[in-house]
Amino acid sequence: MLIAACMLASCGSQAIIGQDGKPLSADESAKVISRTINSRLDNRDYRILVSEMTPMGWGTRQLRDEWALEIHGDSIGSILPYIGRGYNIPYGSGMGLHFITRIDSYHEEEPKPDMREITIRCHTDEDSYQYVVEVYDNGTAYISVYSRHRDMVRYSGKVDLHELYSRK
Repeated sequence: MLIAACMLASCGSQAIIGQDGKPLSADESAKVISRTINSRLDNRDYRILVSEMTPMGWGTRQLRDEWALEIHGDSIGSILPYIGRGYNIPYGSGMGLHFITRIDSYHEEEPKPDMREITIRCHTDEDSYQYVVEVYDNGTAYISVYSRHRDMVRYSGKVDLHELYSRK
């Protein structure tokens, strides 16, 4: 019983803390999250933590480790797992989707009022990639990765907003 009580105490809910040091309401929190996400997208400085992947022809898989896609200015950092078929790739699967490189092109649209769709093209010595990233105002994100030498794979996760949150 003591262990259960300790576990409950350590699992306090997270809230966004306002200027006055008090937790914000749900509506105020949603506005802060939306403004923060849109500012990061505008500045091309964001990180998406992925929690699920859906390889082409396979079912959705939960991810346990910390996997991410990072955009910083004109650079992309892809730290994503890959399961799928590869064509004409180096022995041992090469780098897969683990690399940091310059962005060749970055195009953004707003197909819905609460969603931005970003198409990023980049390449490494091994392959050429197109990342289609859908980011919603609440932080939910979907990433589809297309490659010249690998089957498509889709990821889902959240924009990293860790610094906004503080324990109650």
